Amino acid sequence: MAKRGGLSISVKMILTTTFLILLTVLGFGALNACNIRDAYDRAAKDKITEFRKQLSSKGETNTVFFGQGLRSYFINTQDLEIKEIVEGTLAQDTDLKLVYVVGRVQNLIKYCRRKDDKCDAGGQVEGAKVTHASWDLVMNTWKERAKGNEPAINVSIELPAGEDGKIQLFAYPVFSGDAVGWSAAAAAAEDAGENRQGYVVFGYDLAPIDTFAKDSAKLKDDESRKAALRTGAFGALFVLIGTLLAIFQGVQISKPIKLLAWKADQIARGDLAARVEVKSTDELGLLGENFNFMADQLVVLLQQTAEKATMEKEMEVARTIQETLVPTHDPVDKGTFRFAGYFQPASQCGGDWWTWHDMVGDKVLVVIGDVTGHGVPSAMITAGAKAACDVARAVNGDNIDPPKLLEIMNSAIYQSAKRKFVMTCFASVVDIRRRTITYSNAGHNFPYLYRTTEGGQGEFGSLMIRGNRLGDLKESKYEIKTTELLPGDILVWYTDGIVECESSGGEEYGEKRFRASVRRAAALEPGEIRDSVVTDAANFFGDCIRKDDITLVIGKIY
Repeated sequence: MAKRGGLSISVKMILTTTFLILLTVLGFGALNACNIRDAYDRAAKDKITEFRKQLSSKGETNTVFFGQGLRSYFINTQDLEIKEIVEGTLAQDTDLKLVYVVGRVQNLIKYCRRKDDKCDAGGQVEGAKVTHASWDLVMNTWKERAKGNEPAINVSIELPAGEDGKIQLFAYPVFSGDAVGWSAAAAAAEDAGENRQGYVVFGYDLAPIDTFAKDSAKLKDDESRKAALRTGAFGALFVLIGTLLAIFQGVQISKPIKLLAWKADQIARGDLAARVEVKSTDELGLLGENFNFMADQLVVLLQQTAEKATMEKEMEVARTIQETLVPTHDPVDKGTFRFAGYFQPASQCGGDWWTWHDMVGDKVLVVIGDVTGHGVPSAMITAGAKAACDVARAVNGDNIDPPKLLEIMNSAIYQSAKRKFVMTCFASVVDIRRRTITYSNAGHNFPYLYRTTEGGQGEFGSLMIRGNRLGDLKESKYEIKTTELLPGDILVWYTDGIVECESSGGEEYGEKRFRASVRRAAALEPGEIRDSVVTDAANFFGDCIRKDDITLVIGKIY
């Protein structure tokens, strides 16, 4: 047997286990890195959210307090004091990036932006309109709220990145008098009215948000790198330990498997005594026990196969011998009497039997029989019946009547079968010149006599006579009858196998179908009638296994 190439089971197990451990470590490391990055992203997001929340609270509160604190200065038109307060506020609040105050008719009182920690006018002209883009955004916000009749007057806007960077802008209109008149519409109106005194705008730096994001990204990358290094170190250790365990386990598992493979190869080469030693109680131990059991069963099976082959050969020889006990299927022509037979055993050997012989005085002996069951024992009884018939015929010089023949055959079967097997048999002698049939019966089916009547119709009759089966009683006696035959008469000898066999639906072929088949073919020659009847029966049976032997003889008078 050629050796198979490729990796061994142990190597495959080691490689597979190592790969799985490595894959697990890499997956865990990737998951750990993702978790760390997600954690830092969430922390940065929460910090930025909290910063914005605090900045909004601070900006809204400061603008309101600052505006209310300047109310009296607006009313008294103390612009110089307002300018000093603005510069002082910018100097004190380091988070302020921008602050300016606008008068009641939207004239600029003071504009300060932080530049080198000092107040810079940023090109804005005091007493004129504010030209900074933030003022237009604030005014547009109040105008949009005025259209929707929204009462809120505080404005919070994030300015896009510009010369001063990102700024969160807070604006507050300063009113005097009854608060009912304080509205976005009043803040956006061209006419200041009696109550509007001015505006306060604070701009806070949003640069810390970018700082938070950058710091978080740096920390995230650093921690991810550290986690990767830790995972690599521990992963390498786990892979090493796992590989060593895989090597140990692979050797432990593959060793008994290799032994099994070696023993199986020995058995395949013909050493049927090869067995494995079972040491473990796990699945490998069970596999070894099953292997040994299989080897034992294989020996038994080979012995049985050899015995079966010998038996089949002997059965084939027995079948060949039995086929010599019955005539061939070729039609026989005896002038005014022609006939043809058919024999099909249910197994290799059957219990049915029929024969014919020429007798003195232009007579023909036709005998048909059926031993109980089928197979080799039944075939042996038919051989005994054949021998008894030949001996009786030879002793009496081919001039023996049916009762005498049945008595001799009964004695032979009784002595040989000891009543364990019996045989039904119908013996008949056809006188060709006189056109008569003389017959006796030993418990067999009555043969049919089909006769065509006037008008072309046909009728079935039976050669009815009774008697004990062969082998039932030692001193059985048999009656004899003679029936006249007419030209066109059809004689049908048969065993019960053809009428009792069943189709795939469990339905018997039956006497009615059998007679109908004979009637349809009555105008044909005996051999053709036989073939037609057998074909009809075979079509009915289909592929079903035959339960009994089938024997049929068709004779016709001319």
